[in-house]
Amino acid sequence: MNCENIFIVEDEVIVAESLNDHLQSLGYNVVGQATSGEDALDKISKNLPDLILMDIMLKGEMDGVETAKKVHHRHKIPIVFLSAYSDSETLQRAKLMEPFGYLIKPYKVRELYSTLEVTFYKHRMEKRIRDNERRLKTLLKSIGDGVITIEKDGFISSMNPVAERLTNCNESESKQKNLLDVLKIEEIDNKTILPKLISKTLEGETIPCLVEDGIILKNLNSENFVVDISAAPIKDDEENIVGTVLTLRDITSRKISEIELFEARQVLKKSLTPRETEVLQMMVKGSRTKEIAFDLNISTRTVEAHRQKMMIKFNTGDMTMLVSFAVKHKLVSIE
Repeated sequence: MNCENIFIVEDEVIVAESLNDHLQSLGYNVVGQATSGEDALDKISKNLPDLILMDIMLKGEMDGVETAKKVHHRHKIPIVFLSAYSDSETLQRAKLMEPFGYLIKPYKVRELYSTLEVTFYKHRMEKRIRDNERRLKTLLKSIGDGVITIEKDGFISSMNPVAERLTNCNESESKQKNLLDVLKIEEIDNKTILPKLISKTLEGETIPCLVEDGIILKNLNSENFVVDISAAPIKDDEENIVGTVLTLRDITSRKISEIELFEARQVLKKSLTPRETEVLQMMVKGSRTKEIAFDLNISTRTVEAHRQKMMIKFNTGDMTMLVSFAVKHKLVSIE
């Protein structure tokens, strides 16, 4: 049994009542009727139906097409047009509204039923697609990586906000621009790397990272970012490859931290004397005080003195902490 709610807009009372009877016999709920566009807008706003059956030739200031425009703009409710006219001009006006269906009076009950069922199905499918698109857009906006989709010819089809920031190019400006005009890579042959990357994805490959240590991206505002670039093919429902999706991960902060850490470690290393480095190296390898003294041909007291100086330099409370600090900051080789 159907449970969808339908609203009838028909200025001929007898036709409207006949339509009401047919709908109820088919199991639909008729939640209201109107004889004019103005009346329909008021009643529909107060009790939103699942579908509207709209006569095209309404009396009054607004005909069915104009009424349908306003209803669609306000509520996005599916509309099926009814008309006793099938001339090309009337059909063309109705087609501009992209209705879900069009019934010519007099209609058959079976035709009415099939049109309504197809309309409800199409509306559910379109809603599902819109919901999926909305979720996808929300996901793309919320993730921390830049995402760019490219068509098979190399032109950009979409770009999320992070990609907009990295390239300094908004999505509307980037659409139908060639990727090479937007994504600039510094100190790398941009004319071969990116086309080669896209070419591989169009052959079906998924590439996790373009360059191991990241690449320098220079955006349209001459700002530099260090990024990891990964790529994958985009496939349609038949598994045909129709494009490429690029993922840009901004690793600039990480690279800066790595450089700063490397420089700090170099400072720490330079603070060690050659003898302290030898002692620390042997401590890391697990040598005892006597073994260190014997191998380096120094006294155990000298070994202890070097050890104490290093603990003071690195603010470590004991030998275990000193060894851990040395390993963590790679002050000596641990091989």
